[in-house]
Amino acid sequence: MELLSIKVKKGRLDKAAEAFDTYVVLKVQDLKGTTVDRRGSEPCWEQDFMFEIGADEKGFTVELWKKGLLWDSILGVLWIPLSSVEHATDEGPGAWWTLHSKVVKNGTEIQGTRMPTSHELLLDVYFAIPFDIHEDLDYRGCSRGMLLQETERSQKDAYDGLLSPESGLSKQENKISSSDFHAYSVYGS
Repeated sequence: MELLSIKVKKGRLDKAAEAFDTYVVLKVQDLKGTTVDRRGSEPCWEQDFMFEIGADEKGFTVELWKKGLLWDSILGVLWIPLSSVEHATDEGPGAWWTLHSKVVKNGTEIQGTRMPTSHELLLDVYFAIPFDIHEDLDYRGCSRGMLLQETERSQKDAYDGLLSPESGLSKQENKISSSDFHAYSVYGS
């Protein structure tokens, strides 16, 4: 499991948005997070969300909604693939994302979005790195799989260190076999 952090910062909407309230909905797996309503063409939400992500998950959607008297209407949608999300220890400046009007699906699975709208959202999206992982290393910019590989490698290095002559253990004395060894972390499984 990995911890996905999403901060919905602000929006740049077309001028018609001056007259109504908007909010953002994040859909990750079967979970949903919703911001508060904000009025105007440059709404500022500054709201944080965190989701636990399974290894088989491919992406998540971001939707911009217009608050209505009887019902709400969608103004734009964005599908963000998890392969594009980096690891970080803290919040960054974020990036502007253009929303689209159409969702591309393969059966029931969302593959992406198309047909850009005039609406943009400033989002800071990253996989949170736990504090106990190598504080001396900078993981900002790592792809999704790179951190898992590095964690497994460092765990294997620690195991190999147990078998060094300095450890005082021999391969026969050590009850852990390398075939039984698996790295477990907050992010690994």
